Amino acid sequence: MSLKHLFLLTCIALSIIACNKKKDTKKLVNAPEKVIKPSLELIWETDTLLTTCESVLYDEASKTIYVANVNSKPWEKDGNGFISTINTKGEITELKWVEGLSAPKGMGIYNGKLYVNDIDDLVEIDIQNRKILNKYTVEDNPQLNDLTISPQGVVYFSGSNSNKIHKLENGVLSVEASNSNGQRLNGLLWQKEGIYYADFKASIFGLVSNEDHAFNKLTEGINTGDGIVRLENGDFIVSGWEGQLFYVNAKDWSKALLLDTSEQSIYAADIDYIPETQTLLVPTFFHNTVMAYKLNMGSSN
Repeated sequence: MSLKHLFLLTCIALSIIACNKKKDTKKLVNAPEKVIKPSLELIWETDTLLTTCESVLYDEASKTIYVANVNSKPWEKDGNGFISTINTKGEITELKWVEGLSAPKGMGIYNGKLYVNDIDDLVEIDIQNRKILNKYTVEDNPQLNDLTISPQGVVYFSGSNSNKIHKLENGVLSVEASNSNGQRLNGLLWQKEGIYYADFKASIFGLVSNEDHAFNKLTEGINTGDGIVRLENGDFIVSGWEGQLFYVNAKDWSKALLLDTSEQSIYAADIDYIPETQTLLVPTFFHNTVMAYKLNMGSSN
């Protein structure tokens, strides 16, 4: 074989290899991404003794679910509010675990203490002794609503009337962030990048970043935004108090409606989530029950 023929064959071989690589690359680029299609399946519902239940909180250590019951009017100091406990089967284990509150709402646990918002008081309860230890009062009618706690034990809680994120740190109250454009601040969730929030009246889901403490909108159309949970994959579920549950994709902040029970007058207030069983807990406010849904993370190409 002449050098000329050998050179020609080499060029042809290199050309074929290059074309095959190009085709493979094209296949990779055009490969369709899996689309998440989550859904909810009702697995249990409690008895109707949880009157005007506004918030639920799952304690992983004890496998207990705490329920904050307004028990009638959500902003009246009537002293008839109470905290209940239920188990992960939906059975009420103690209807009035702690009494003497007025309109308890958002809750959080840190170092053996249960923190609960109660109109203008942040209430600190000793869990083991079921005893109210302290009440931290915020002035000027803040209408305290949701609550979230950092790993360091800093308690952040929203004022729906003040449109502020209030803070309790080392026994001292202060303001973490204030939203001059807020309409009715509600849901909060602490994460390492900042505090996610839901504005009830503005129908906004957003993030208060650690850098500038500004309220940054991520998506809108979350009607009557209330509770926020984050899933294992980084996405969120946000409740709309009137009875809607939204799935929010953390990649592009698009949203999808998971469930709407508003026509049945079944509300969806301050939700929580049990990761180990993929269970979403929904307090139904005036419907007087807690409903549990299995989150199914279906997908398609």
